Amino acid sequence: MAINTEVDNLSPKVNGPTNPDRTTRLFNADLTIVDAQLQARPYLAEAMPQLNTNSWRVLPDGGMETTWTLRPGLTWHDGVVLTADDFVFALSLYKSQELGAFFTPKPQDLIDHMAAVDSRTLRITWRVPYLHQGDGLTPLPRHILAEPFAGFQQDPIGQRDSFTSLRFWTTEYVGAGPFRLTSWEPAAHLTGEAFTGHALGKPKISRIELRFINNNNTALANVMAGDIDMALAQAIRFEQAMTLREQAGYNDTEKKGVLLFSPQSTVTVAYQFRSEFQQTPGLLDLRVRQAIAHATDREAINDRLFEGQSPVPLSFVYPEASYYADLDRVMTKYPYDPKRTEQLMIEAGYSRDRDAIWIGATGQRFQPAFYDNGDAQHQIMAAILLDSWRRAGIDAQNFVMPQSFILDLEAVSTYPGSIIETVGNSAFADRYSSTQIASPANRWRGSNRGGWANPDFDRAWDRFNSTLDINEQNQAVVDMMKIHSEQLPSYPLSFNLQVVAHTAALKGPQKEVRSWNIHEWEWQ
Repeated sequence: MAINTEVDNLSPKVNGPTNPDRTTRLFNADLTIVDAQLQARPYLAEAMPQLNTNSWRVLPDGGMETTWTLRPGLTWHDGVVLTADDFVFALSLYKSQELGAFFTPKPQDLIDHMAAVDSRTLRITWRVPYLHQGDGLTPLPRHILAEPFAGFQQDPIGQRDSFTSLRFWTTEYVGAGPFRLTSWEPAAHLTGEAFTGHALGKPKISRIELRFINNNNTALANVMAGDIDMALAQAIRFEQAMTLREQAGYNDTEKKGVLLFSPQSTVTVAYQFRSEFQQTPGLLDLRVRQAIAHATDREAINDRLFEGQSPVPLSFVYPEASYYADLDRVMTKYPYDPKRTEQLMIEAGYSRDRDAIWIGATGQRFQPAFYDNGDAQHQIMAAILLDSWRRAGIDAQNFVMPQSFILDLEAVSTYPGSIIETVGNSAFADRYSSTQIASPANRWRGSNRGGWANPDFDRAWDRFNSTLDINEQNQAVVDMMKIHSEQLPSYPLSFNLQVVAHTAALKGPQKEVRSWNIHEWEWQ
């Protein structure tokens, strides 16, 4: 397999951009695992806790308690028995203030206490109700790390670097995932062999070699030469995938190879809602934003960037989500329809000048500022947008943001018109909550840069964070996306596609990047 980024550790809890979960997945296991439909399944745990039973109780003081039972016979890669004590020990590391920047903060920042009731029973006391799906508490081998951690605790400042640079985190890593690390050559590759004690069964593939190839064209050449059986997400990009389709028979009738396209974030046009920064007041009129949406040829964007391989986004929710059909029923949709654009602009008080450009009551042309970051994909997208808007009478003025603008939090939060921005699937709700509005009070660090606020959206977001029922949480997402589609603080343009390519003989990979079911993959 090829990956585009060399990792610097193998623990999924360690912070850092060079620790992608598509790598750590191979060597780690958690209480649960999320499948391709974004549903949690038991992994090291025997079953999921059930609300209002002894396994999941809301406490009188407002906290919560969950009890997990581990599968019998769990072991680490080195054969030592894996017990509930390993989770308790891991939490003590994750909650260490001196190591706070080393580990990702959730969900241990919400945990008050964790105890091993017995070797297979783990009880977690939470400070607040929290819909924990078993993620984020990856166990650590106490028998390996207890002694160096005790030394660290005696001298946290002096021993921190020594502890975080232990070879355990890299070349001597011991986990409980489907593969056991057998070698690691920095800047070249790492290898693993099937772990016979894997909780979900020994993988059907006996050996993997993960090669670090940070050049997309080099990865493509390796795939075409047959030196790579699988290019993981980001090892190749869409244009290389098309080369594989056209020149190497991937996804054609010869079945030489398979291309899997998976949306990983959403590109949107977002608007500035604070009148003190918005230089085109017409954008504050919902009818105008609706008109722009109807003037946006998203199919042209999809065809140009992804040759029709990407679904056109209805919202920030991916089509694979289990509740997507519920979302589809309630969303306000804006098909490409210049006639509807014209109707809405007239309703908003605009008329056309002699060049067919929309003008306001004072005769001033409607020329909203439109910012993009200048990379190749955004420039293509901007060109399509500007053309389709211009044909509908919207004379948007394009500005390419220099890096200095993008890095200036105040500047990028006070843009005067509209902006292209990318929103991750898991971050959309926080992006539009009023608590995240960027302002001098939070040093412009809020993720809600446009300053949009809606009390109904905030209430749905509060519901999402407070409910302990996954179905209610999904419904809160549906409600938020319904409000978003009605009020249009932004308008989704396209998904960012990630591509996985593999030879036809490999069976089992699905349209997601985390290789969640790699233990089931096999050669035919």
